[in-house]
Amino acid sequence: MKTIFPFLLMILGIFGSLNAQVCKISDTGDNVEVFSATISDGHIVTVVVGNDSQDKSANVTVNVTVTYKGSSTSKEYTFTAKGIAKPNQTTEIKIDIPDRDKQDRTPVSARVTQITGTKCL
Repeated sequence: MKTIFPFLLMILGIFGSLNAQVCKISDTGDNVEVFSATISDGHIVTVVVGNDSQDKSANVTVNVTVTYKGSSTSKEYTFTAKGIAKPNQTTEIKIDIPDRDKQDRTPVSARVTQITGTKCL
């Protein structure tokens, strides 16, 4: 049991880091990291990013995949938005999405699939 627990922690850490979306700011050791992506009011995706730099802002672009679900089917759509991640704070990037698709499905979940930027590696 003692050898299984550290192994499980390692596996969870690997999967957690694979899902983390990070943009490394070039020429620094600083990062812009995605903290969350949530749907509110049925048509707004709010992506929260954090910039750990003390003095460098970064223009970032986020790609968000939104799953729309109906009574028997679901479909994913990708949306893109830009924002300025200001130094040493979190920034909200809001994306206006349709509240229903052509098949009358509604958005049920959102996840950031990529973050890029002009200052990012």
